[in-house]
Amino acid sequence: VLEWGYPDAYNFMYLPRKGQTNLSYAFINFVSEAHAMAFTTQWHKKRMAHFTARKPLNISFADVQGLKENIGQLRKRRLRQIRQCHPIIIMNGRQLDLMEALAIAEI
Repeated sequence: VLEWGYPDAYNFMYLPRKGQTNLSYAFINFVSEAHAMAFTTQWHKKRMAHFTARKPLNISFADVQGLKENIGQLRKRRLRQIRQCHPIIIMNGRQLDLMEALAIAEI
């Protein structure tokens, strides 16, 4: 997402890991459908410059949509597992820590 250059286009990013290895997929919640489509148009089936992955990105739409809904999905995982991955959660222009985001998602 950082290579794309639109930091205000998303409010949630989660890259699951197992130990020190990422699982080769990520969840990103864009603030609008237009941002999601622009990202997809630019990056689908492309490789990122700063990584050595041999496979190009394969972008698809997730079953879960929306900031609170994605935070709700985190709640279903083990807390230790989530903390290791440091999800990025942004609300009202401010990055939240995990516990704060989980509390807000309950409202």
